[in-house]
Amino acid sequence: MSYLEMPVPNRSEHLWRYTSWKKIHPTKVDAMPKIESATVTINGLVTKPSNTTSMALNDEISRAFLAESNQELHTIIVDDENKDLSIEIAGDNKLNSCNLNFEVRSSGSITICITGKTDWFGLSINGTVQPNVNLSFALVNDLSDSATMLRTEDWSIARDSTLEYGELSSGGSRIKSDIRTYLKGNNSTLNQNIAVNCETTRVDDHHIEIHHQSGYSSSSLNVKSACADKGHAIGTGLLAIGEDCDKTDAGQVFKNLLLSPQAKAESIPELEVLSDDVSAAHGAASSSIEPEQIHYMMARGYTPEDAQAAIVEGFLISSFAKMKNDTTRQFLLDALSNQLHE
Repeated sequence: MSYLEMPVPNRSEHLWRYTSWKKIHPTKVDAMPKIESATVTINGLVTKPSNTTSMALNDEISRAFLAESNQELHTIIVDDENKDLSIEIAGDNKLNSCNLNFEVRSSGSITICITGKTDWFGLSINGTVQPNVNLSFALVNDLSDSATMLRTEDWSIARDSTLEYGELSSGGSRIKSDIRTYLKGNNSTLNQNIAVNCETTRVDDHHIEIHHQSGYSSSSLNVKSACADKGHAIGTGLLAIGEDCDKTDAGQVFKNLLLSPQAKAESIPELEVLSDDVSAAHGAASSSIEPEQIHYMMARGYTPEDAQAAIVEGFLISSFAKMKNDTTRQFLLDALSNQLHE
C-alpha cells in the first residue's frame, strides 16, 4: 500500500499517542513532497546512493512516507575490509532525508552523526546482523534547534550475534523515533542504551520495540532522559517474547530526571510474553535532583548551576558506561560532553 492510500493514524494507537502524524509530517498529511537527499560522508569520503528503496514492503505510514518521498538508498556493507565506519549525515536544505541499509557480515563498529540546519529531516535505517557477528552502533542527533526529525530503524539479529546500540538525542525541536529490533536466532543479544537531553521546549518521542523470535536470546534496554525548562521526553517501549522462545532473558528500564517544574516525562514500558520459561522485567522512574546533592557539591566549591550541570552530565554519561566497544563509547561521550558544555 502506498502512503497516500493509508489512513492517517489515530491518536489512540500506541505509536502515535503523544506525537500525532500531523505534527511530524513536513507539509500537509495528504501531500507527498519531494525530499532531497542529505549529504552522506563515510570515513571522510562523500558517497552517492547506490540503490532505490522498495516501497512495496512498507505497510507502516512513517516507513512508507520515508521510502516514497526519497527513493535513493545507501547500501553499506560491513566486512573485514570495512569494519569500522564513521558516517556523517548533513542536512542543510529545507527538507532532507536519508535512507541507509546496513549489511553486517563481520564484527565491527558504526558511528553516525547527524547535523545540519534543515527544517525537517527524515532518517530510515535497516540493518541485518549476520550470524556470529558483533556490531557496536552509535548514533548522535546534533541537528539545529529548529529542526523536526522523523526516524525509523529496523534491525535483525541472527543467531550467536550481538548488537550493542548507543544513542545520544539532543538536537532538533521535535523528534519522533520508531526503533524496532528482531532477535531471530538462538543466542542473539541486544544491548540498547539511549540518552535524551531535552531543554527549552524540545519534545523527544521515542517508541522502541524489541521482538524476541527465538529462544536463548537476551535483550537489555536502558533509556535515560534529562528534561529542563519546558522540555518533554516520551518513551514507549514494547518488549515482545513470542511462542517457543524459552530461556529468553529480557528487561527494559526508563529513568527520567526533571530539572524544572514545567518539564515533563512520559515512560510507558509494555510486556507481551507468549512463552513460559522466560525472564522478563520492566520499570520506569522519574525524579528531580535532591537538594542534598546540590548542597554537597556546593560545599566543595560548585555554584548551584555548575552543581546541577555536573549531576545531569553524570546521569546521562552513565547511559554508556556499560558499552564495551571503545570507539563507539568514546564517540558518544565526546558528543555528550561537547553538547552539554555548549
